[in-house]
Order: sequence, then structure tokens, then C-alpha cells
Amino acid sequence: MNRENRQFSRTVLNWPVTINTSEDTFKGETRDISPDGAFIYCDRPLPANHLFCLSIHIYSETISLTSMAETVWSTHNGMGVRFHLDRPQQGELLARFISEV
Repeated sequence: MNRENRQFSRTVLNWPVTINTSEDTFKGETRDISPDGAFIYCDRPLPANHLFCLSIHIYSETISLTSMAETVWSTHNGMGVRFHLDRPQQGELLARFISEV
């Protein structure tokens, strides 16, 4: 997810996330986010091209958005991910929450 390939600019936001794979569930936190992807800070980043279920906990645990995501790149302390949103409304909702911060 090269900066040149991004459709939306990223906003610095630290929202808690839950990462669910077929093998494990663990926590992380967004460091920056847009309606189509994010950088997730976590102890156990997943390898590139890994599909998983991601829950973004907006406003702590009050509101969550859950969708599939794909790891685009990975480092020792986090990973860049692209969202695979089920419905266009999810992207619109996420964009609205991001703009309200």
C-alpha cells in the first residue's frame, strides 16, 4: 500500500482493534487510518497477503466496525492493512467517524 497508491489520506488515530485469525485472536491499535486501510501496531504482526477478521473499536468498546482485512506489508511492530469492506456503507461510516475526530 504505497503512499502513491492510496485513494485516501491517513489520519493519525489510536483506536483499539481485535485481530481474529483461524489460529488466534489478539489485540492491537491503529496508529493511522483511512476508509480503506490502516497501520496496526501489534506484538504479532501477520505476514503479507494474510486475510483475517478485524474489529475496529471506535470510541472504545461502544461502537465497533468489523470486516475482513488483508496484510499488505509487515514489520516487527505492526502491519499495514487494506480493508475488504462488505458494503459501501461501512466505508462511508468509517470515513464519518474519522472526520469527526
